[in-house]
Parts: sequence; structure tokens; C-alpha cells
Amino acid sequence: MDDLIKLVRTYRVTAGLAERLRLAEEIFRLIEPDLRLFVLSSIRLPAAEDVFQEVLKAVATSLPKFIGDTPAQFWAWCYRIARHKSGDHYRKQETDRMQPMPPGEIQELVDASAQVAPLSAADKHDLEYALNLLASSKPECRDYLWNHFVLGLDYAEIAEEQNLTYDAARMKIGRCLDEAKSLVA
Repeated sequence: MDDLIKLVRTYRVTAGLAERLRLAEEIFRLIEPDLRLFVLSSIRLPAAEDVFQEVLKAVATSLPKFIGDTPAQFWAWCYRIARHKSGDHYRKQETDRMQPMPPGEIQELVDASAQVAPLSAADKHDLEYALNLLASSKPECRDYLWNHFVLGLDYAEIAEEQNLTYDAARMKIGRCLDEAKSLVA
């Protein structure tokens, strides 16, 4: 374990490209089996191999930014990346199946579930505000707001889905949110 953190520390201070490449290969040789097992235990094949490659890519691009000093901090950082990439995989899979519900249907579901588990006043207020935002927005804006705030898709994913640039998706969601806020206020 101490060898691993020494390699990571050396990698951070090394300026030479060839030396950094050699250090990165050594680091990946040490972490690859554990990370592979972690990803394979949470995602089924063949998708697990793709997610594992995404994890390795994310570790490689973020390695210069790692600031921890212990093996435990490094492994926690690696597993956090793997958990996020696994979560991204599942979220993308669910996006195809989840479609926006009309705000009226959402309210009916909430009212029906309130008999079993009532909402707190703050949660009820937040839900009413969110439903008003969705109900008052235009249909095309409702889809953007649903995808971003309910499904949790980031701007890049929405841009890819809608064939937009990242900035165009970010601006579109911002405009839709501003418009809906102005209609609710």
C-alpha cells in the first residue's frame, strides 16, 4: 500500500511525460484488479467492461488533481469515482424508460401516498412549487426541466440527447427555468 501512495505522490510532482506514463502504468497495474472487482460486482456484463473503462479514464484524467496523502484516501477517491460512474450508467439506463408525468398525475400520486406517509410542511411547499413550475412551463420546457431536475441528467447528457451543444442546452434550461419562475411568481 505504501508503494501505491509513493507512486501517486511521485506522479504529482513529475514533469516528464515519459516518466509520468511509466508511473501511471504502475499505478493502474496496482489498482486495476480491485476496481475491476468493484465494478463487476455492481454491474452485469457486458456493460460492466464499458463502465470499468470509463472508471479508468476518469481516474487517469483526475489523477493530477488528487490531493490526499494516505492509501485510504486514495482508495476512497477511486471508489467514489467508480460509484459515480456506476450511478451514471444506471441513470442513463433508466432515462429511456422514464417519461415526464403531467403535474396533475404527480399530485394525485402524492395525495394518495400522503395517507400512508404524510409529507412535512416544508416538503409539501417544495413539491407544490416544483409542480407549479412544471405546470406553468411550455411543453418543450417541461421536458428540459424534467430531464434536468427530476431525472438528474446533466447539461452534457441533455445536449447529446437533444442534438445540441453543451452551452445551448445550459442556456435553454436556464431560460426555461427563468420563464417558469416568472409565471409562478
